[in-house]
Amino acid sequence: MRDLVVKICVKLGIYKPIVEVINRIKFEVQARRMKRDGLAMLAKADEVFSSMGIKTFLTYGALLGAYRDHGFISYDPDIDLGVLENEIPADLHDKMEQAGFHLYRQNVMAGTGQVVEETYIYNKLHLDIFYYFREGKDLYSVIQRKHETKEWKEANATDGFPCDRSYVPACEFERREFLGLQIYMPVDTDGWLRAIYSDSYMIPIKNWNAKDGYITRIIHTQERSYRRLC
Repeated sequence: MRDLVVKICVKLGIYKPIVEVINRIKFEVQARRMKRDGLAMLAKADEVFSSMGIKTFLTYGALLGAYRDHGFISYDPDIDLGVLENEIPADLHDKMEQAGFHLYRQNVMAGTGQVVEETYIYNKLHLDIFYYFREGKDLYSVIQRKHETKEWKEANATDGFPCDRSYVPACEFERREFLGLQIYMPVDTDGWLRAIYSDSYMIPIKNWNAKDGYITRIIHTQERSYRRLC
């Protein structure tokens, strides 16, 4: 039934605006939950990774909020953490599950099946874990974008989603104060945020999009990825 409704909406040209409205409502609900319970989830996630001897660090919106706003960005619906891909242990999912984190989705690369991002749910909150890969003097993570023309379910069953690579300078990570917690962040936080959001990252832009002409180190690739629902 859902697929039929989606096809009708796509044909009528109303699928995209309907999805945008639904997503806007979801984002607002999640942002309110984040404001209330996000810090507890972050503390728990850090505890789990620390117990395995792994440094998980703030990245993307979570890092931007910590550096620029000294807290969570008010409209951010989730928490973004990064981890070095070569440090991920085989029992990560088991440890996260034991701590109350349910693995909801994985983004995997077409052809190789390499996991590049995972989403966990903890008390109805979303935690995104980005895998970082080393390339020369840089690290990069993979960003899955919306399909060029298809709704997500059809895209996932056919040619997958386009991908970007987000490059940042490789550096060490150190614990810094964040809303009363000591959380890992990249030592070169300014370099990371300039690479991701451009030199104007200190100016809040609610609907920021890397495709809007900002000079960043996010590059479009020919790579494709799929969503694996868990």
